[in-house]
Amino acid sequence: MSVEGVIPVLVSPMNKDGSPDAGGYRKLLDYIYQYPIGGLWILGSASEDFLISFEHRVQITKIVSEHLAGKSHIIVGCGHPEFSEIERFFDATREMQIDAYHLLPTDRKMKTALTIKYCTMVADRAPKPLWLYNNEKRGLKIAVEAVRELSKHPNIVGIKAAGYDLADILPFCLMSRDDFTTIGSGGGHMPVFLAMGMKAHTISPASCWPEEYCDAWQLWQDGKVDEARKILVKISAVIKALPHPENTEFSAEEKAVLELMGICKRHVHPPYWECTDEEVEQTRKVLEEAGMLPAGIA
Repeated sequence: MSVEGVIPVLVSPMNKDGSPDAGGYRKLLDYIYQYPIGGLWILGSASEDFLISFEHRVQITKIVSEHLAGKSHIIVGCGHPEFSEIERFFDATREMQIDAYHLLPTDRKMKTALTIKYCTMVADRAPKPLWLYNNEKRGLKIAVEAVRELSKHPNIVGIKAAGYDLADILPFCLMSRDDFTTIGSGGGHMPVFLAMGMKAHTISPASCWPEEYCDAWQLWQDGKVDEARKILVKISAVIKALPHPENTEFSAEEKAVLELMGICKRHVHPPYWECTDEEVEQTRKVLEEAGMLPAGIA
């Protein structure tokens, strides 16, 4: 499968009890798909996937896939460290209109040989193509040698190369070819991946600002690099100015933005902190000052 452009890491709208907010998902998808995004990365780390139950993960996949009805690439996290749970998830979702799964190995002690064995087992069992996901802050830092070997597997089609050091990211970027694609990750890293010629980039704040990220992407493709950078710098400044609860992901802040836009509520899974009323009001002021609160929002 081929993906290109901005790929939002989909925020997970939920009710106060943690169950999926189906109406919130539909509103969010309708909002995002006003713009030319390249697909969706759902049930990833920025989607709070590691806090979501098996049953709710299946429900979320069903809600998203049925609403989009095949009109876009959907790449779904298959994620559970127990192999039998991954198999169970495959069985529960194999008939849904999704394009691929993504896998983030969570055992940080796995050496190269065991990583290859584990990912091969998952790829052999997956009913759809499999993307590897490298994120050392959330799971295993996959060895370059492991990815080089796994890229030969007929059901492994690419890797999402998250990272905090260009020296770690570059070898994965150099592996991109017709039958194995490297895609980027993270707002601050988007210019780096664009400069290296990556065809797609995953980013969670694109759930809030898909228009701006798509504009930046297209400007870069058109050779208007300075204009693209200006948009990305502005978004980064806004994100920095937002109040930040002490969570390990950006979900609470993104949901505060989406609540102000009338798309979904601010609820997050425990033990995360959701934004307080004061933090939501501070978020409103930051967006108003930046001119990034949609017209008509009181």
